[in-house]
Amino acid sequence: MELDEARSILSALANGVNPATGEVLPDTSPYNEPRVIRALFTLLNSPRGNKRPKKTPEEKQQENIAAGRPRNAGLPWAENLKEELAEKFRAGVPVEELAQYFERSKVAIFSELVKQGLVEQLGTND
Repeated sequence: MELDEARSILSALANGVNPATGEVLPDTSPYNEPRVIRALFTLLNSPRGNKRPKKTPEEKQQENIAAGRPRNAGLPWAENLKEELAEKFRAGVPVEELAQYFERSKVAIFSELVKQGLVEQLGTND
């Protein structure tokens, strides 16, 4: 059964109609109970698609490694790591070394340095 067909059936039931015959359901039908109607409409109005559970940082790291990306690519920066990055950058550690140390791309390092105001973003016209 396709998702659209299932939604059509639920919609008919939520509106008090037998989806097979098109007849109005009797008042004694369980589908005419207010809680059942609300439950059906809640399902119908929920976001479409199959939402996958959010990956843990460890799962994302394993996925990155398997795809040949830096281990921490796409993961948020923890506050202590942001501070450590700033300290190392101020101490003169090159971006390439920072990328290796933090297991992120050079672009991610540069982006975080821009966010912290430690470097200016390239290509901006002031």
